[in-house]
Amino acid sequence: MKVRATTGGETRSFRAQLIVENRQHMELIAYTPVGTTAATIRAEGEQVTVTDSRTGSTTAGNASDLLRQYGFFIGGLTPAEMGILLLGYPPRRDLTYEATATGLSRATVADVVVTFDPPSLPAQHVVVLHGADRVDIDHLEVAAMK
Repeated sequence: MKVRATTGGETRSFRAQLIVENRQHMELIAYTPVGTTAATIRAEGEQVTVTDSRTGSTTAGNASDLLRQYGFFIGGLTPAEMGILLLGYPPRRDLTYEATATGLSRATVADVVVTFDPPSLPAQHVVVLHGADRVDIDHLEVAAMK
C-alpha cells in the first residue's frame, strides 16, 4: 500500500505492507524509496514492538503511546482491529458504520473518521482523519492467506 500521513504538520509518504492475522495480531512493514525495510511495527493486542531497521533499534510498549505518531493506529481499537478496518472490513459491532451494497463508505471510531472511496471490498482508497491529522492509504494489492 502507499501511505501519505500528515501528523503534527509534518507529512511522510512511504510504501508499506499490512499483515493482519486476527483481531489481536498485526504487522506493518514500512519501506524506503529503494524498497528496503525502514521499520516494522508488530502488535499483539495493545502491546507493540517498533523496529527501526536503519538504526537497528527496537522499542516496545503500549500501542496508544508508541503509535500516536503514525496517525492511523488510534481511536480505541487495537492495532490489528484498525488494520482490519483499513482493509474495509468492520472489526467490531460497536462502531458507527455507513455502508453501501459494495462495501463500507465510512466508519467512525471515537473522534476518528475513516472514509472509503469508492466503497468496495477490499478497500481501495482510505482516508483516516483525526483532528488535524490525515492519513491517505491506497491499497495496491490485497491478498488473503491461510
